[in-house]
Amino acid sequence: MAEFEEIAEIIEEADEGFEDAGEEVEDMSDEERQEFKEEVTEAKENEEELSRDATEFKKFSKVKAIKKVAVFVGKNLPIGVIFWGVNLALTKLIKIGSGDQQQSNKNKLAVIKAIIALIKAETVDSKKLLDWMKLHTDDTIILEGIEVPLEAIFHKYLIPISDAVDQASSAAKPLQKKIEGKVSWDVPNADDIAHLLNASAAFLTAFDDFRKFAISHSSEFPILQSLPLTQADIDDLSTKLDTVKKMPFY
Repeated sequence: MAEFEEIAEIIEEADEGFEDAGEEVEDMSDEERQEFKEEVTEAKENEEELSRDATEFKKFSKVKAIKKVAVFVGKNLPIGVIFWGVNLALTKLIKIGSGDQQQSNKNKLAVIKAIIALIKAETVDSKKLLDWMKLHTDDTIILEGIEVPLEAIFHKYLIPISDAVDQASSAAKPLQKKIEGKVSWDVPNADDIAHLLNASAAFLTAFDDFRKFAISHSSEFPILQSLPLTQADIDDLSTKLDTVKKMPFY
């Protein structure tokens, strides 16, 4: 699918940038150089994990009933990878900077790390939900006397995420650039952050609404009792989102 080809390209390009970033340490002390290399290692490990997730989501997209859901949650993955790149860019700026600008970059870095944690939580919840959806692709329920595929509920509650993720993706993709074979990352502005938080809010609302529906209709549709999204999952996403909202970006 074209969407997953683009996702793979963004992730592969970021991986190239991470390799180069590990070599760009000439302006740092020995201690700073070691700390930065540890950041690069962590970024690469997370990129590899998100790349594996992208492969899994691509497999999900071959199941007709959950194709659209797999695509829009898959689009969230390269946003996480790009933000690991932004994390490295800011970390480097902090280590070679000073004064007010250094403090400003520290504030931005804290926000970026918090967003990365938020996207990771969304990914974990999405994987659990997609596993469950795939398990029940052939199941049906009776709504207002009419038998409908269970996926009809999925789309009602989850498709609203799609537009928000598209906006977040549009904001994140330009942050990663490849010029003359060299990959670099720009720091997002306040509008970019707003789009990313809107996407995260859409995830939270959709997951919460879906869980509430499952609880309120579990006696009618016993199949919903096995929904893997828990209140703890919802609370965790809510806490992570509120944390980012309260952090100063500049």
